[in-house]
Amino acid sequence: MFKLLGVFAAALVLAYFSEKNTEKALARGGRYSVWNDGAYLALVVVLVLFAGLRTSYNDTVNYIRGFEGMPNVGEWLADPENFNPFTNPLFYFYESIIKTVFNNAQMLIFISVAITQTCFLWFFKRYSQNFLFSVFVYFTLGTFVFTLAALKQVMGMAIVTLAFPYLEKKQWGRYFALVFAAMLLHTYALAFVVLPLFKAKPWRAFTFVFIAVTAVVMMNFETAITAFMEQANDLGKTLAEYEVFDNATINVFRLGVYSVPPLISLLFGKWVLKDTTDMENTLIHMSIISLAFMVMGTQAGANMFGRMGNYFELGTVCYLPTMLKKTFEPRSYRLISTVACVCFLGFFVYANAFNLTFDTAYSSVNLFDFLFTW
Repeated sequence: MFKLLGVFAAALVLAYFSEKNTEKALARGGRYSVWNDGAYLALVVVLVLFAGLRTSYNDTVNYIRGFEGMPNVGEWLADPENFNPFTNPLFYFYESIIKTVFNNAQMLIFISVAITQTCFLWFFKRYSQNFLFSVFVYFTLGTFVFTLAALKQVMGMAIVTLAFPYLEKKQWGRYFALVFAAMLLHTYALAFVVLPLFKAKPWRAFTFVFIAVTAVVMMNFETAITAFMEQANDLGKTLAEYEVFDNATINVFRLGVYSVPPLISLLFGKWVLKDTTDMENTLIHMSIISLAFMVMGTQAGANMFGRMGNYFELGTVCYLPTMLKKTFEPRSYRLISTVACVCFLGFFVYANAFNLTFDTAYSSVNLFDFLFTW
């Protein structure tokens, strides 16, 4: 996983200097702007180049092959079947535009990555109180590596992040418009329609009702999921039975890692939940929702439930540093943060060097060839 470790190290160095630039701007009494932060902009460029120049990793090859058979814009618009809102029409329309303008699959990957990485890093910068720590978790939790895989879902996740300022300001029209746009890119984004309900204080009645519903689904797993699949199929969203009832289950090690933030918020709620804002409550609940999907994935359908959980793990990436800082005194915080970093780094190495050998799955085109040979 040396390729991944290289970009990981570069990202941490740039995130560190970006954090320092933020502190300097605020200490001077000024207003921080990413456009004046060279380290932040360099970080965006590094991640975009690494992810955007890839030619293989996970299902990247499938997207490239699908692009080759994609019609141009005129042909796509002429087919009324393309407009079913549950078949990701906005993504395929976007793909047809790239096909018409560039006719190059690598441009599809690169432009998509430029959008997604920019959105994610902006989200972390806006909602994390420790940008460096959040970038660390972004890599070690596996979120960055996931962005190298599911192109449609990651695009949907990126658009959802743009809706959060409107969630924060309770500008519901704009919030739901962006969630709907994200749903047209990837159907799972529809789950964010209910996210405003999760602005309540965590680990109160509402959270336990959510957990109870999850438990009921778990106890009636096959019946509940089959009913959900039938409803989805009626709406035109095909869910193949083999993708759900494939006997593939979430790795217990992964489940343990995802359980850490919810457990911290539960066990140390006296400190974590003190004086939290609505947005902080939402971010904490997102980590709980993410874990709930992972728990359901212990029954079957690891790929589907794992990817649904990925939508909400952005809350963990943003708020885990704050959870630790609010829970522990400065000296203890440094120790606990170090222990957390070692544990997350261990999971990162396990996931990309032992469970899956990253370097054998990832390949890329060099920048010169991308710019001058297509």
